[in-house]
Amino acid sequence: MDSLNVMSSSLALKRFYKEATAEAQEEGFVVLLDGRIVKTPEQLPLLFPTMELAQAVADEWNAQGKEIDSTKMPMMTFTCTAIDWIGGERDEAVEGISAYGGHDLLCYWDDSMQDLQDLQKEIWQPLLDWTALTFDAPLAITSGLLSVDQTESTLKALHNAVCTIPNMELAALSSIVRIGGSLVVGLALLKGHIDVEKAHEAVLLHEIFQHERWGADDEAEERHVNILTEFRTAMKFLSLIRVEHVTEH
Repeated sequence: MDSLNVMSSSLALKRFYKEATAEAQEEGFVVLLDGRIVKTPEQLPLLFPTMELAQAVADEWNAQGKEIDSTKMPMMTFTCTAIDWIGGERDEAVEGISAYGGHDLLCYWDDSMQDLQDLQKEIWQPLLDWTALTFDAPLAITSGLLSVDQTESTLKALHNAVCTIPNMELAALSSIVRIGGSLVVGLALLKGHIDVEKAHEAVLLHEIFQHERWGADDEAEERHVNILTEFRTAMKFLSLIRVEHVTEH
């Protein structure tokens, strides 16, 4: 069966197909545009781990207008990222993600106001405690503008934790960690320890605290919405690749 690559160019691409469909084949689940299998930008087989994810990507293709807008295809983008980038440069991807543990957002506290300190203890400390317990990775904290170095054993433990994560899930974790600035929050979200709203609250704790007292501008509000949207999109992707099928007897 013919295959095609349709996302390798940044130029606007006019819609050239009538219908996208998802299908189960011998090698895995695929998406077809008018019967032709879609490939990744690197010309690798675009194989989905579940039919649910393949169908979600087919739905993204069907929702396109006269021109293809890849920014409106997050499930397709996550899958291609997992196959092309992480699949091709996994060691580099793991290093980049785990490096956030060396300067995690949750390790930099603000001791200028008691109310803020109380919030950090309420929201951040339990996540740091969970990280120490779950991964044997206790993280040191600091206040003000001082930098803090983490121990080699903690950095190695966090690196090892990231190493255990499959490519598809790693694509989601990468998005969460990079936009949120916290490996701790990313791992807690990935492992189901917290939900999206708690993760959003944690990475924006200082900003939300300031905004509730002195107000927020439009740019800040837009940033908050973007982070929440990214978190929700990453978790939707995770839910689609983690679908479990129950066989009826």
